[in-house]
Amino acid sequence: MAARPGTSLALVPLLASLACQDPAPTWQPFESRTAGVAVEFPGAPTVTVEQQLTLPVVTEVERVVLDRKSRGMLQVTSYVLLPAPGVPVESLLRIDCEAASLESKFVPEPHRELTIAGQEAIAVTGIAPPSASLPSGGWQEDRCVVLGGRMIHLMAIGPNDAETRRDGARFLDSIRPLSPPAP
Repeated sequence: MAARPGTSLALVPLLASLACQDPAPTWQPFESRTAGVAVEFPGAPTVTVEQQLTLPVVTEVERVVLDRKSRGMLQVTSYVLLPAPGVPVESLLRIDCEAASLESKFVPEPHRELTIAGQEAIAVTGIAPPSASLPSGGWQEDRCVVLGGRMIHLMAIGPNDAETRRDGARFLDSIRPLSPPAP
């Protein structure tokens, strides 16, 4: 049985478009001994340590970033949380999350007390409404967590689409405390 003329050629553009698609990212755990947590990234992040003004002093900050180019970025920032006299931890959480997004209309939710892998934590999650002023097209969600005496700020930024929100949720929800080293 002979093929109809042009039938086999119709498959060429389809096969070419499939061959050009990026493969699905391989999610892998990243352990930060400095932060005392593990999070999942869809690739290998870059780690930097720098001095930065945090509340209320200058301290060493670890920044772990996965730049996904046109898909935005995922970032974890952590530092020792030094209590400020008369300032509740919940206020420090809210201020930390808002400070990272001063140019956006970041809206933090009320703080929540939660348990992450058996450890007590306090968290504030906030979402910046879609905006052209945000990198990579307009969607950002942050989660600030106080866990084990450290402020851990997770940030997912990217295009305002279902894939970015799905990847962002997986990243934000993947935080787990590391087990303390065996004696």
